[in-house]
Amino acid sequence: MKCKILPTKDFEEDFEKLDVHFQSKIKKKIEEVAENPARYKHMFGDFKGSSRIRVEKLRIIFSYNLQKQELYLEKIVFGHKY
Repeated sequence: MKCKILPTKDFEEDFEKLDVHFQSKIKKKIEEVAENPARYKHMFGDFKGSSRIRVEKLRIIFSYNLQKQELYLEKIVFGHKY
């Protein structure tokens, strides 16, 4: 079951700032996440309900709805500054 990928405006703005090298790595990783988003690290506190993945020095914050089969890309974090 592959989820439909839905980026937010914040994610798209962050994504456009990156060079082509990082963009291609992120696209590849997101395709992998869309296959089974529930297996990735869940966050807590202010980010409860979201998950994260790491792509080199970047963190991708996302959430998902398995009933609707949707993956919401929320933000790209540079380093550990959530």
